[in-house]
Amino acid sequence: MEKELTTDVVVAGTGGTGLAAADAAASNNLNVIAIEKLDQIGGNTRISSGFFAIDTKEQRAEGLHLSTEEAIKQLNEYNHYLNNGPLTRRIVENAKPTLEELESLGMGIKLNPTANTTQFAHRGNPYAGGSYHMYQDKDEAYPRIQKSLEDKGVKFMFGITMEKLIQDEDGTVKGLIAKDKDGNEIKINAKATVVATGGFGGDEKRVAKLMHTDRLRKLGVPSMGEGMTALENAGGVNIDSHALIHAAQLAKSKVTQNTSKKHLAGFSDNPLTRVLLTPLMWVDPDGRRFTNEDTVYDTVLWANAAYNVGGMYYILVDKKTLDAYTNGQEMEVSKAGPGGSTKPGDFVKLADEAVKGEVAYKGNTLKELADNASFNYENLVASVERYNEGIKKMNDTEFGKSGIHMKFDVEEGPFYAIKAQVAYLGTVGGVRVDDHLRVLDKNFKPIKGLYAGGANAGGYYEGQSYPAYEGLASGFAWTSGRLAGLAASEDIK
Repeated sequence: MEKELTTDVVVAGTGGTGLAAADAAASNNLNVIAIEKLDQIGGNTRISSGFFAIDTKEQRAEGLHLSTEEAIKQLNEYNHYLNNGPLTRRIVENAKPTLEELESLGMGIKLNPTANTTQFAHRGNPYAGGSYHMYQDKDEAYPRIQKSLEDKGVKFMFGITMEKLIQDEDGTVKGLIAKDKDGNEIKINAKATVVATGGFGGDEKRVAKLMHTDRLRKLGVPSMGEGMTALENAGGVNIDSHALIHAAQLAKSKVTQNTSKKHLAGFSDNPLTRVLLTPLMWVDPDGRRFTNEDTVYDTVLWANAAYNVGGMYYILVDKKTLDAYTNGQEMEVSKAGPGGSTKPGDFVKLADEAVKGEVAYKGNTLKELADNASFNYENLVASVERYNEGIKKMNDTEFGKSGIHMKFDVEEGPFYAIKAQVAYLGTVGGVRVDDHLRVLDKNFKPIKGLYAGGANAGGYYEGQSYPAYEGLASGFAWTSGRLAGLAASEDIK
C-alpha cells in the first residue's frame, strides 16, 4: 500500500450527493475526506439546472403554499407505487432544509414559477412545474461551496478514483481503496463510507445492455460505474438502475455540454431543432407512427415515448411543411429538454444538408423515401394516410393528439424523414437503501458502515423512467447525500 489515511467519514464523489454528505458529517464535528476523480467538484450535478423542493421560502414569496403530503402522493402515483415509500417521504420532507443548507454554502437559488415552466405540459401543476429552484451563477457558486466545506474541515483529494470497499469478516465496511492518476494505491480507513460516485452513464456498453438498445445518445460527464460495482461487490443489491433519458436530439447534431442562463445541456443552434420540438408526425424505424407527438412538450414523456421504439425515431415532413417553417408558420415550439434555436433558416436547405450528412432521408415519393430510409412501405403508407385523414378532421383517432396540432399533413413530395435520438444524462437508480440511505444487503439488513445516495441509490424511481417533476434528480442527489451524511454521523456517535 503506497499511502494510507484514516478519517471518520470518507465520501467517494463530489457531485451534489457527495458535497451534501460531506457537509452533513463535517457539521457534526466529524473528520471528512472527500475524493474526486476529476479536478473539480460538482460532477454531473454541474449540468443540472435546478432542485425540486416543496414549501420553500421561494415558493411562499410567489404565493405558492404547497404541501409535502400532496407532493408525496403525486410522486407515488406517478411511480405506480414501485418506489420506496418511506424513502420518498423522507426525501420530500427534507428537500426544503437541504435547499436552505445549499444556499448557506454559497449556491444562489431562484424559483422558476409554474407560469414560466419550460415544460408546457406542466402548466397548471405547481408541483411538477413550480417546484424548480434554479441554480444561479454556478461557475462562481461551486468554488464558494468548496471553500465553505473546507472551512468546516473537509479535506478534498482530486484525481483520485475509487476502486473497491474495505470489509472485515462480518461484512462491516471500514473504508475504501482508491488510485491516483499515476496508478498509486491509496487506502482510506473510515468509520463510515458514503458512495456518491454517480451511476455508470459513461459506460456506453453497460447502458446499452441495461436499456436494450444502442441507439441512445450520451450527454454530460457521467461516471463509469466504479462506485456501483463496488457497492454490488460489497453485498448491495442493484434494484433499479436505468439511464436518465432526457428528451431527444437531432442525430449527430453539435450540442452544448453545459447549462447556461439561456440554454440547457444538449442545446443545438441548428434551426431544425424547431422541427424536432414541435408535434409533427413521428414514425419508428419501420415507418409506423407510434405515439401522440404532443409528448414533445414534456421532457420525460417525450423521451419515454421515443425510448419505447428503441430510442431512435424519424420526423416525417414534406416540402410544403418545411417551407411553412421557413416562413415562421410553425406551431408552438417546445422548450422541453434543451429548447430550440430561434435562428432563422431555409428549412428545405437545412433538411437537404441533413440528408447529405446521413441523418435524414429524402424521397420524391413515399416509396422512394421508404426505400432510402429502410422503412416498411406498407406501414409508412398506412400511417401517412391515417394521419392525413386526421389532419382533415383535426381529430387524431389513432393517438389523440390535440386538434390544434393536427396542422401539417404529409401529402406533397419531396418527403423527408429526419432522424432523432433519445438523449441521456447518465444513470439514476441503484442499490437498495433504507430511508436513511444505509445500503441494504439481499436480506434487507444494513451493511454496517456503508451509505449511498444520488445516482447510486435505488428506490426513488419506478425502475425504467423517472417522474416528470422538474429538478427531481438533482434535488434527490443533494437531499439523499445530506441524509446519508446525517445517518453516518448518528451511527458513528
